[in-house]
Amino acid sequence: MAKEGYVNLLPSHKKNSLEPGDSAQMIAARRRVHSAGLYRPVHEAIFSQLSAYPGPATVLELGCGEGYYSNALQQYWPAAQVGAIDISKTAVRLAAKAYPQVAFAVASSFDIPVPSDSHELLLRIFAPAKDTEVHRVLKEGAHYLELTPAPHHMWTLRSALYQTPKPHEDARSEIPGLECCDQQLLEFEIDVEGELLKDLVAMTPFAHRGHREKRERLLAGQGVTVEMVFSLRLFRRQRGEQ
Repeated sequence: MAKEGYVNLLPSHKKNSLEPGDSAQMIAARRRVHSAGLYRPVHEAIFSQLSAYPGPATVLELGCGEGYYSNALQQYWPAAQVGAIDISKTAVRLAAKAYPQVAFAVASSFDIPVPSDSHELLLRIFAPAKDTEVHRVLKEGAHYLELTPAPHHMWTLRSALYQTPKPHEDARSEIPGLECCDQQLLEFEIDVEGELLKDLVAMTPFAHRGHREKRERLLAGQGVTVEMVFSLRLFRRQRGEQ
C-alpha cells in the first residue's frame, strides 16, 4: 500500500506505456474544473437515476480519474463499500490523498482485479471498459450505470477547434447479458472564460487535437457558452446469466 492509501494492482507487463492513462496536466485541470462545480449536474443526474433502487453495499467505479464521482458516491451512500480503479497512478494518488474513505487502486478496467459476482453497482463515467469484465464482476440482478458524451456534447468547442467537427457516436442500449432498464439524456450549458476555459480544454483530448491556431484563438477570447450533453444508461445483469 502506498503512503497515500491506494494499492497498485497493475502489473508492469500489462502496461501499454511507462505512465499509462491521462497526463498529470489533464488530471490537475479536471480537479480544478470539478472543484468549480461545472459537472455537478452530472453527479446529481446519476443519483437521480439510481434513487429508485436500494442503496448498494458494494460499489465500484471504473476509470475514476481524480476521484470526483467516487467521493460523491461515498457521500451519497455512506454505509456502502465504495472502491474505484484507474490506470493512471497519478490520478489515483491524487484521489486517495483527497478522499481517504474510498478504496482506490491502480488497475485496468479491461482486467478488473476483483472476484466474480462480487458487486451490486458498477459505474463507468466516460472511461473505457470491457463488457465481459463488467458482466463478470456484477452480481445477478445488480446494476451497471454507463455515462457517455451524447453526439453534440461540447459542440461549440468542437466547432471552434476543427474544420469539420464530427459528433460523438450514439449511445448504445444493448450489452450482452445485461438488460437496459433506464435511459436518459442530460443537457445543460456552462459559461466559461479565462483560466477555467483553459482547464476545460486541457482536461479533454481537445488539448492536443484540432488546429493549434484555432485553439490559441479560442483561449485568448472572451469566453464561450458550452453545451454539455450526456447519455445515461442503467443496465441490470439478468438473473441466470453466466
